[in-house]
Amino acid sequence: MRHSPPGYSGILATSPLRLAYRDWPGLVTAPPLVLLHGLGGRAADWERIAIRLARGRRVIAWDARGHGASAWAADAAYTSDAHFADVATALDALGITTCDLAGFSMGGGVAILCAGALPERVRRVVVIDAYPSPEMTPGSRQIAEVIAAYMPSGCGPPPFDPAIARAFADLLSEDDPRRLDLWPFWEAGTQPALIVRGAQSTVLTKALAVEMLHRRPSARLRTIAGVAHAIPIQRPLVLAAAIETFLESVTV
Repeated sequence: MRHSPPGYSGILATSPLRLAYRDWPGLVTAPPLVLLHGLGGRAADWERIAIRLARGRRVIAWDARGHGASAWAADAAYTSDAHFADVATALDALGITTCDLAGFSMGGGVAILCAGALPERVRRVVVIDAYPSPEMTPGSRQIAEVIAAYMPSGCGPPPFDPAIARAFADLLSEDDPRRLDLWPFWEAGTQPALIVRGAQSTVLTKALAVEMLHRRPSARLRTIAGVAHAIPIQRPLVLAAAIETFLESVTV
């Protein structure tokens, strides 16, 4: 770990990239909770949520590759499997054997992948307004269009690597833009799982949330009223309470 940028706890010297992370110390008796932000976000998006959850456990979040203060990938590798590899190496760098994992949007997809592929390391998983289907929903396509149209303003450091915008532009140019199919990882997961959906969300639609429950009957669904996709920003304390209740009510 190297000298940390202002506002961060440190730098995770993962291979091949370095990730800037935030650490909110909590009780060491509970499994640590790792939070994965959404596309275009950063660790600071979790601040109000992490402060509440750190009352009962250690909470860690980092800027994903190509975002915030973390390094950009020289090969423009920003697919889900690249983020998955970062989670595995970051846990190693932090000395975390097992953890609870929560991810929002892009981070939710990564959480599904990690929980299915690394069941020995992920005890419980929270998927926040994200889904495993390879087909884009109306809301996710809208986000992709916004990202694809991103142009650096020159008024400060960009929030993410412009190569991410180019990748989305290329994806949308295809006749049938599709993401990585995460259904096998969702169905393979055996740990307790919570799905959190904004009642007005067009990213994780109601029908898709129902299908996630059908394919994994042991999962729980929590719908938050009066919000669409941006749950961590617009309903941080409600989301924190939902995560806290879930973590405290299920055992592994």
